Amino acid sequence: AAVLINGIPVNDMENGWVYWSNWAGLSDVTRTMQIQRGLGASKLAISSVGGTVNIVTRTTDQNRGGSAFATVGNDGFLKAGLTLSTGRMDNGFAATFSGSRTVGDGYINGTYIDAWSYFASIAKEFGNNHQLVFTAIGAPQKHGQRTFREDLSTYLSTSATGAAFADIVRNSKVSDFDNSVDVGGLSVAPRGTIRYNGDAGIVDGEFYNMRENFYHKPQMALNHYWTINEDMFVSTSAYLSFGRGGGTGDRGSINGRGPWGYRDENGYQRISDIQAWNQGGQNIDGFPSAGKFQTSQGFISGERDGIIKRASMNEHNWQGILSKIDYDLSDEVSVTGGVDLRSYEGLHYRKVVDLLGTAAWLDARDVNDQSNVIDINGDGDTFDREEGKLVTTDGKLFGNPGQEGKIHYDNDGRVGWQGAFAEIEHSKGKWTTFFNASVSNTSFQRVDRFNYEIGSENEVSEKFNFLGYNLRTGFNLNINEYMNFFVNTGYYSKAPIFDDVFPRFNNVDVNGDATNEKVIGLEAGYGVRTGNVAVNINGYYTQWKDKSFNPTSFVDGMLIFANVTGLDAIHKGIELEFDAQVTGGLSIQGSASFNDWKWRNNVTAVFSDEDQNIISSGTTIFADGLRVGAAPQTQMYIGADYRFNFGLGVDLGYRYNADHYANFDPLDRTDANSATRQALRLPSYGVLDAGLSYTTEISGYRVRLRGNMNNVLDKLFVMEANDAPTLDQAGGFFGFGRTWNTGLKVYF
Repeated sequence: AAVLINGIPVNDMENGWVYWSNWAGLSDVTRTMQIQRGLGASKLAISSVGGTVNIVTRTTDQNRGGSAFATVGNDGFLKAGLTLSTGRMDNGFAATFSGSRTVGDGYINGTYIDAWSYFASIAKEFGNNHQLVFTAIGAPQKHGQRTFREDLSTYLSTSATGAAFADIVRNSKVSDFDNSVDVGGLSVAPRGTIRYNGDAGIVDGEFYNMRENFYHKPQMALNHYWTINEDMFVSTSAYLSFGRGGGTGDRGSINGRGPWGYRDENGYQRISDIQAWNQGGQNIDGFPSAGKFQTSQGFISGERDGIIKRASMNEHNWQGILSKIDYDLSDEVSVTGGVDLRSYEGLHYRKVVDLLGTAAWLDARDVNDQSNVIDINGDGDTFDREEGKLVTTDGKLFGNPGQEGKIHYDNDGRVGWQGAFAEIEHSKGKWTTFFNASVSNTSFQRVDRFNYEIGSENEVSEKFNFLGYNLRTGFNLNINEYMNFFVNTGYYSKAPIFDDVFPRFNNVDVNGDATNEKVIGLEAGYGVRTGNVAVNINGYYTQWKDKSFNPTSFVDGMLIFANVTGLDAIHKGIELEFDAQVTGGLSIQGSASFNDWKWRNNVTAVFSDEDQNIISSGTTIFADGLRVGAAPQTQMYIGADYRFNFGLGVDLGYRYNADHYANFDPLDRTDANSATRQALRLPSYGVLDAGLSYTTEISGYRVRLRGNMNNVLDKLFVMEANDAPTLDQAGGFFGFGRTWNTGLKVYF
């Protein structure tokens, strides 16, 4: 699906992902959320097979006043915020500001949250026809992660395997595996418990996480809205965004093992012992007896001698303009057209965050700096990884080092986008029909300052262009005032992602003939609205060809990336939803989705490590007939909401998920024998959530109390997993147990 904020696209230009942590606090200023599902009319030059979501924050729609809130929750969660708005003033100006602060320890050990958010918007109306709106939004944040997918048996203190293990998962509560131990005054969830985090260690009585995410993506936009006359409206947005941040991890090894190979009795990484060994510590249990060799320049770490903490930076500079015109040709016919222009530069490099006791890191991969030759392991010889540049650190997560401070790789991805779209809609009597067409050109170019000499012929790659287009049409028939029927169909030709064009992380071995993804879709639906009841049912069939898939795997603690291309899939299903206002205070909502998603062919893949080294290429992946993973193919929900006439509200929601298959692991599908094994089906489960709210007025101010409890019954369930022969061998994560939060909001 495509996600937009005030009509501006936010999906990553290189891979299409949406990073929601970049938009924390957005819900505090959202005025409306426009959701278009499936193949319906979408007035953008984007390939949104799953639909579009547009989050609108128009300032002049705000009333004068504001609100302040504070929310507390489990595991030290605290969020507080303030929103102020002038409303529309007599001179046509309006301004809104919102800010919030969020901190917490995290449900999983070491997954803290430390975040801010801000939103500012100033609007000015010029007469009755023009309005300018300037908006700035951002959310600088950092948080601990748990990225390593341990075998699911790691989180449950049981020796059961196979079917017996699966039975334990189906019949247990999270609290059965949620105990902790005291380590120097710190409550620690050991291996064998749900909150265990194998990416973390303990230093000076606090969690030290090797895996952290940190990012700040401010977006600034100037929007112009022009009502030319009662039949014609033009909106134009010019925007600018600078993303800065990345994710941390370990680099280097001691005796061939990273920090994952040195763990304490609770399963946590022995960070303090790594620091001690890095500084020459002798006879540390489990480590080489002789500590790190000290050179004349101090203790120097390298790829095969010493461990440090690094950050992989994924930054960008993004600017664009989007302009759209809506014109009512008559009472029956309206047309829409526009242009969508974007320029994007992704900055990818690594830097040192924590030297873990050593004086510097010897980076050997920058061909432009091989100025130091140091025998860092003291064996009297130097090999190819002991020649390069010495790199230190300021210890900061945010901040951009110069060229001399970058390690392992330094490259840019340049993406251009030029798109145009048009739609015509005809409404007469009971019938509404539409036809939508869009075309876009996507260009990719790569710059590499580590593999090639700066200024050389290959530093900047050739530019590759890919033409994409969408064609959609459909109709809606209002059978009578209570019922409607619709049919939509469409064809998409979508440009490949950046890594499909540069699968080997260099500027020479490229795939300039990468294939567009093709999608053919058909959907039909029927709706009934009578009295206080609304029911909708629809079915869909989607054929997806040449799809890209970029999963990750862990092998001996090393993260392996797979670039899988050329996948075909069939997605089909039936969806049902209803909403009933039973009485004046009671409403009931429900939905059900029954789907059948399968991969339909065998393909090839390129495997690489975290340093962008190619491990293998052209490897056959046997995926034909596998169920598509990542989401349950059967989902059901029932919810109830009761509002008392004195301000109290109670709501309950129960969701049931089944036919949830594990993501297939390309590394586990390279043998033809694996083609006979279906993807692992995860245990079905149901989760109950509940909420309680109370709204009243105190001294002229509206006050709202709200409490939420998720997973009320503390159900143990598998949230996601990679494929394996049995559930206990599958690498993945369990869902959270019972959690809660409660908050107070005052409107003024």
